[in-house]
Order: sequence, then C-alpha cells, then structure tokens
Amino acid sequence: MKKKIFSLSIATVIGMSSFIPLNTEAAQQQEIQNKKQEVQSNIDDKKKEISQLDVKSKEMEATITKINSKVKETTRNIETTTNEIKQAKQEMGTLKEKIKLTKHSIQERKKLLKNRARSIQLNDGGSMNYITAVVEAESLGDLFDRVVAVSTFVQADRNILQEHKKDQETLEKSEQALNQKLAEIQKSLAKLEELKEQLNYQIADKNSLLASLKEQQENAKGELGSLEDQKAALAQQEKEAQVQQEKERIAAQKLVKAVENNNTNVNNNTSNGNESNSTANNNATNSTTNHTSNPPSSEVVYQGSNSVEVAIQVGSSIVGRSPYKWGGGRTNRDIQNRLFDCSSFVRWAYASAGVNLGSITGTNTDSLVRRGRAVSASQMKRGDLIFFNTYKTNGHVGIYLGNGKFLNDNTSHGVSIDSLSNRYWKGTFTGVVRRVVE
Repeated sequence: MKKKIFSLSIATVIGMSSFIPLNTEAAQQQEIQNKKQEVQSNIDDKKKEISQLDVKSKEMEATITKINSKVKETTRNIETTTNEIKQAKQEMGTLKEKIKLTKHSIQERKKLLKNRARSIQLNDGGSMNYITAVVEAESLGDLFDRVVAVSTFVQADRNILQEHKKDQETLEKSEQALNQKLAEIQKSLAKLEELKEQLNYQIADKNSLLASLKEQQENAKGELGSLEDQKAALAQQEKEAQVQQEKERIAAQKLVKAVENNNTNVNNNTSNGNESNSTANNNATNSTTNHTSNPPSSEVVYQGSNSVEVAIQVGSSIVGRSPYKWGGGRTNRDIQNRLFDCSSFVRWAYASAGVNLGSITGTNTDSLVRRGRAVSASQMKRGDLIFFNTYKTNGHVGIYLGNGKFLNDNTSHGVSIDSLSNRYWKGTFTGVVRRVVE
C-alpha cells in the first residue's frame, strides 16, 4: 500500500515537472503570437501606405502627362521658330544679293554720266554744243533730225539721273528692310533660347517627380518585404515550438506510464523521473534560448580586404556597359541584364564578393547608410560607401576607389568611374561615409 501511495506521489511530481516546460512553451507560443499580430498589423499599415502611394502615383502620372504636353507644345514652338529663322536667313541672302546688284548698277550709271560729262567738257562744254549742232544743220530735214537727237540725249541724261536717284532710294529701303529682318531674327533667337530654357526646367521637374515616385515605391516595397520576412520567420518559430512542445508532451506521457508499470522499483523510477525531468527542463531551456536569439545587427563590419577588391573588380567589369534603371536590380531578370540603380549596384557588387548588404528587394540608400560603421571623410579608404545629397539627403551611393575616384551607377552615364573633384559631385558630397569591410 505504501508503495502504491509513494508511486502515485512520484507520478504526481513527474506530472508537475513535465507541466513546467509545457507552460514555458505555451508562454513562448503566446509571445510569438503577439509578435505575429504586431507584424501583421505593420504589414496591413504598410499595404495601406502602398495603396495611398498608388493614389499619389496616379496624381503624379497626371502631372507628368501635363508636363509632357507642355514639352511637346514647346518642342513645336521651337521647330516653328527654327523654320522662321531659316526662312529669314534665306530672305536675307536674297536681299543682300539684290543690294549687291543695285550697287553695281549705280556704279555703272555713274561711269556713264562721268564719260558723258567728260565728252561735253572736251567739246567746249555744255549747252553750246547742242546749239551748234542745230545751227549747223544743212537742211530742214537735217535740222529736225538734229533737234530730235539733241532732245534724246538730254532726256537720256535726265532718265539716268532719275534712275540713279530711284536706285539709291531702293537701296536705302533695302538696307532698312535688312535691319528690320535682323531685328526680327534676334527676337526669334531670344525666343528660342527662352523656350529651350523652359523646356529644360520642365524636364527637370519631370525627372524630379519620377525620382520621388520611384523612391517612395522602392522604400515601401522594401519595407513590406522585410515585414513579410519577419512574418515568415515567426511562422517558422511557431512551428518549431509546436513540434518541441509535442515532443515534450509525448516524453512526459511515456515517463508517467513507465512509473505506473514499474511500481516494484520506486527508487529506480524516481531516479529515472528526475533524469527525465532534468532532460525535459534542459530541452525546454535550450528551446527557449534558441528561439530568443537576437538577429544579426545591421552594424556588422565584414573582415577581409580581398572582398573589397573582388567587389570593385566585379563592379568595374560593367563600366560603360550597364545603363541606369530606376528601381532596377531587384529582380533576377534585371540582375542578369545588368540593369541597376545606385543602391542595387553597390549591393550586387559586394554580394558577388560574399558581403551581404541586404536583401535584393529591401536594399536602398536609406538601408545602406545604416550598414557597417561611420568613418570621417578624411579617413575613408578604398571600398568604403560614400553618399551624396542629390534629389534627397543620402539619395545616391557609390564605392570609393581612392585618389578622389569612386565607382557608381548614375542617371547620366550608368555604371561609371567619377571624380569627387567634379563640380556636381563635390557639391553634393557632405562627408557621409560607411565602412562595411575592414
């Protein structure tokens, strides 16, 4: 009877001991559930944010459509003005040719009048020659012919003088018309320059809107991807906890059954029960420890300078052969076709060297600027990440090569090697540097 009571007591103790790790697992399960609910709430909020971004995207697209319409209209105005200038230049050429011919005609008439005057002077000049020609007529018919001839000469001289005066007036009017044409052309040129400047501003506005849209979409999708990863990790933890809990429940049942079947050896059962409890508690402790381990910090700095050289070699291999793509480098297709933006290019280059700077979809300048550790611009070395304030703070990133050079993927040239002494890059670099490999 005492053996039965003692056996029952041991079974009770074993049952309580087995219940302790089960309670621990239940608490862990509840903690995971709470985290899952929190992550799901964040996912819902992020999807709502993305939905709002879609609305803003449509508004931006409408704005961009209007800008495109203005650009097309401006382009038509430029073409019209260019044609007007071309036509005006043709008219100027024709006008100059006419002026040239008019000047030549005037010069010829001047020569004729000079010769006529010289002839009259050589024959004792003036009107006396005309009178002598009439008086010396030999007959009435000869007189008539002489009078007609004299009148013709006089009228011819008058006509020459009138044509000379008329041509001079024509020349003056032509010069005035030419000056007017020149003034109109100058106005047209000024208008053309103004239209070009307006077009450049409109294109800049369009690029700014596109950049803002792409950046917001990129960040939202990256954050959503991170949340989905957290959700998947929590689901895996929950599954592992359930498996562990089931294992411990089965072990406890087996232990109680073993005690009941071996009442004749209380001491051995008690010893076995203690060992089983100890094992169960150790398993529970190990399980709890594994499930509460901290994820790697984003401040990890990788060791090994070879990684830097490999990353630079890989990135430099596509200089001049990889065009820039907004939001590119976040799909296998883009990576295979070497289509990146600045942040995905840096991530890809270092990933090729075995250095993880983030996920394919979740890496951007905002995440890269938190990687590694900060160093001063005066201490930066080959392989450091350097950031530029382009369309936003730290909106562009590149890999420093040394001697004022850096490797990057930009909108103007795609993957290229540029200099910090360049006026644009010098003006946008504020000294933000991160070291990801020692």
